[in-house]
Amino acid sequence: PSTVADARDLLIASVLCKDPVVYIDDRWLYEQEADLAPIIEINLKDEKPVISIEGSDITIVASGHSSYLARKAAEKLKSKNIFSEVIDVRVLNPLYIKDIVLSVKKTRRVLVVDPGWVSSGFSGELIAKVVENLDVDCLLAPPVRVALPDAPAPTPNFLEKEYYTSTDNVIGAVLDIIKKEKNKH
Repeated sequence: PSTVADARDLLIASVLCKDPVVYIDDRWLYEQEADLAPIIEINLKDEKPVISIEGSDITIVASGHSSYLARKAAEKLKSKNIFSEVIDVRVLNPLYIKDIVLSVKKTRRVLVVDPGWVSSGFSGELIAKVVENLDVDCLLAPPVRVALPDAPAPTPNFLEKEYYTSTDNVIGAVLDIIKKEKNKH
């Protein structure tokens, strides 16, 4: 989950689900607060990605805390006249990619912000599934991912800033994608 409502509702849905479920919440989100609507029972098998912010210049796909970072980055990028479409995946399996593919067809650029490591993670799988469903010439720039480096998490506080993904990392990746694409022309 990346929102207070999803933290509550996806947890309840995971407990009620008859299938095995791994529910992962992120400690970086514990300080969020929100007034919540009454609980609506949801079925995890039917949960699809949500477009958190609509945009036209780039599709940013993320899950968990990375979705929170993507939303913050998208808000900051508006001041540079870059309008990001942010998609919060929410449930990794089953992974519904139809709306993600439609968004990438619209923006023609994609950045995946992965809460895990670069290798063998969510971002690689998501990019593969999206590219498999696009025409070869659809993208204006190659897909990019922002993820943790392939290294153990550091224990000293001063190394955490270098290791963990930040809003600035997301903004930098978006700016690089757009700059490289513009330099081609």
